[in-house]
Amino acid sequence: EVDVVVAPCRGFQSAEATLGEYMNQVLPVVIFAISEAELSSSDKNELREIKEKFSLPIFFFKVPESGVELISPKKPDHEKSSLYSQLVDLEYLSTNHCSCGAPAPDADAQSMLVEQFEKLRLLSTFSRQVLQKHLVEAATSLNEVHCRCLNIFINQAFDMQRDLQITPKRLEYTRKKENELYESLMNIANRKQEEMKDMIVETLGNMKEELLEDAANMEFKDIIIPENGEPVSSKDIKCCIKQIQELIISRLNQAVANKLISSVDYLRESFVGTLERCLKSLEESWEVSVHPARSLEKSKDVSVHITSNYLKQV
Repeated sequence: EVDVVVAPCRGFQSAEATLGEYMNQVLPVVIFAISEAELSSSDKNELREIKEKFSLPIFFFKVPESGVELISPKKPDHEKSSLYSQLVDLEYLSTNHCSCGAPAPDADAQSMLVEQFEKLRLLSTFSRQVLQKHLVEAATSLNEVHCRCLNIFINQAFDMQRDLQITPKRLEYTRKKENELYESLMNIANRKQEEMKDMIVETLGNMKEELLEDAANMEFKDIIIPENGEPVSSKDIKCCIKQIQELIISRLNQAVANKLISSVDYLRESFVGTLERCLKSLEESWEVSVHPARSLEKSKDVSVHITSNYLKQV
């Protein structure tokens, strides 16, 4: 489908404004008809605005004067009209490229000037070149999108392959360090048996007064103690002793557990820090050995060390 749009007179709407209304909807082939031997100042201004805003090739056609033969004699090639010189000054035409319709060396569409009516047939050649230019631009854009998608797929495939290669080694290394951590903790626990006993005795000594006070103020469950001082049965006495023992053991367990947890947390932070540094060193050495350039690009990116980052959350 072809639409022919004729721009209205300049007083109503400029050609640049008319062209702007259709640029996003059609593939324009612009024809600029000239009735005078030279461009007027308004013509020059209009052409400058079109070039600055759209930078489109234009088919310039010199309309023959009325009463003049349509088939005019040919001018020598070295004789250039003033109209041609003006278009060269406006950078629509180039002295390095003829305006006869021959394609440019870079296969890009060029503006064309036709001053003889019999050469109006060059409009079809010009239109073909303009449409081919738009086709090349569209193909170039599609090629860029295609290349970008391929690069994304290639990078994703490479990252997946890298993860498949390095993840088993990470897991094996982490499992090994976990076993070492467990064995180290067990050895520490075995060596610290006496210290743990001393810690329990010390804790019990420090809590003695507090435990005695809590036991004296304790309210026994399911036991009725006579207010007149009558002796209770041996069964009730055993129940009271059992409840007091449970109170002392629970308080002692809590105090000892808090001290043990603080010691274990310190060991955990120390060991996990060592393990994290080892994993980070492994990842950096792998990046440098396999992809030196890539490692330089990601040297400041903390997210590269995936395993060591996850280890911080353990």
